[in-house]
Amino acid sequence: MQWQDDLRELDARLAAGRMSAGEHRRRRDEVLAEASSTTGRIPGSAFQSAVPPQPGWPPPNDVPQALPVPQPHFDGEAVFTTATPQRGPGRLVVVAVVAAIAVGAAVWWAVSRGDKPEAAAPVAVSPAAELVVKLPALPGTVVSQPAVLPATLGPQLGLYARGVAPEDSSGLVNTATADGPRSLVVNVLDNGAGQDRTAQALGYAKASGWVVAPAPEGTSGVEVVRTVHPTVQLYRGIYRSTRWTVLVTATGAADDEGFRAYFESVLDRTRATLPVG
Repeated sequence: MQWQDDLRELDARLAAGRMSAGEHRRRRDEVLAEASSTTGRIPGSAFQSAVPPQPGWPPPNDVPQALPVPQPHFDGEAVFTTATPQRGPGRLVVVAVVAAIAVGAAVWWAVSRGDKPEAAAPVAVSPAAELVVKLPALPGTVVSQPAVLPATLGPQLGLYARGVAPEDSSGLVNTATADGPRSLVVNVLDNGAGQDRTAQALGYAKASGWVVAPAPEGTSGVEVVRTVHPTVQLYRGIYRSTRWTVLVTATGAADDEGFRAYFESVLDRTRATLPVG
C-alpha cells in the first residue's frame, strides 16, 4: 500500500538524519490522516515502529478499530418517576423530598450503629500496564510514549510471527524515541503463563534477513542480530526477563562508527530494569 511505503520512507529519512523528529511526526500524521480518509482504517496509529522494513515481512493485519463506547444516559427525573402518566410537578417534588428523607434516615441509622462505608474494591492492573511506568527513559525525543498494545500487533512491528503471542498475554509494551540521526524502539511481550518467546523472535528476525551478531561482552542470555540497508544499520537485542520477552531495536546511519557502543548502552539501561533470566 502507498501509505506503508510513505511511512517507511519517512522512517529511513529520520534514521539517516535527513529529517528532524518534529518534521517526521508532522509528515507521519499527514500520511496516516490521508490513509484513514481513503481506506476507512487508521493504519498504525496505535503505535510507532520507527524501524525500516525488512525483507520477508508478512503483510500487516488490519488493526481492529476501537468501537465507540455508548455513554449511559442519566435521567434525573426518572429516578423518582415511573412509566405511569405524569401528575404534575407538585407530585415530583413530594416524591423527591420523601426519597431524600429516606436516604438521610438510612445514613443516620448506619452512623448511629457505628458502621463504616465499605471501601471500593481495588481496580486490577494488568502486568503490562504496571510495566509501562517502570520502563527506563530512552535517550532522545519521545516519538511514541510507553503504551500497551495488543500482543497480536507484533507481526506488524516485525517482532515475531502470527500466532506467537499467547492468548493470556496482557499485551505488548511499546515505546520509541528519536535521538538525532539514531532511533530506538523497545518492545516487551508478556508471555503470560506460557513459555519464553525468545527463540521464536530470534528465528523470525533471521528469516526476515537479520544475521546473528556477537552479544555484548560479559552478557549471558542476550541474543543480538543485525541488518544493514544502503543508508541505515539496525541492531536488535532479544532476551528473556522472567515473564517477558524483551526486544531492543536501534537504528542508525550505515557509516555511524559509534553506533554499536550506543546500542549496547541502551541495552544495558533496559537490562537494569528488566534483568536477563
